[in-house]
Amino acid sequence: MQWLKNLFDAADFPARWNCGRWTAPHGWVHIISDVLVFGAYVAIPCVLWYFIRKRKDVPFTTVFVLFGAFILSCGTVHLIEAVIFWYPVYRVSALVKAVTAIVSWATVLALIPIVPQALALPGLAQVNRDLELEVDERRRSQETLNVRTKQLEDTNCDLESFTRVVTGRESRVIELKQEVDALLKRLGEPPRYADSDDTDGAMESV
Repeated sequence: MQWLKNLFDAADFPARWNCGRWTAPHGWVHIISDVLVFGAYVAIPCVLWYFIRKRKDVPFTTVFVLFGAFILSCGTVHLIEAVIFWYPVYRVSALVKAVTAIVSWATVLALIPIVPQALALPGLAQVNRDLELEVDERRRSQETLNVRTKQLEDTNCDLESFTRVVTGRESRVIELKQEVDALLKRLGEPPRYADSDDTDGAMESV
């Protein structure tokens, strides 16, 4: 607790407004800029976190986390720089800068082995070209399938027409045989096609 109290003790340092000859516009430009930078540096990790949560397939998640920590620590440095104009917590500033340096180098060390892997990944343009080729191939396959289906439908229609013709012809042959048998009967001769087996054989031969 004493260490924490000493960390936030600002009695040994003057406020930044009292160091040098600050004009109001000059000082407020520093303050407002530092606060705005802090806000942006907080928003960026939030966006990265949202992106990682929504995209479970994102590679190199650890690097994203390190980037978020690095950016957030840099933003905290800017916030303290604005606070020091009224409350000179230079010890806190030194601690945050040290943390930022550690996180920065951790990010660098994490990037070094990942860069070759990232370079091996296909570029977005190549992925788009591959997708276009795949879409074209599937379109051609679909067109070929449609043509083949139409051919089969036409063949089926021809077969149905042929079946109707053959069936009609067989029916006509049976009628003609029956007429021949009836005529032979009138003439007093035995029927030629009375035997059903012979009729079936004749039909099969037709």
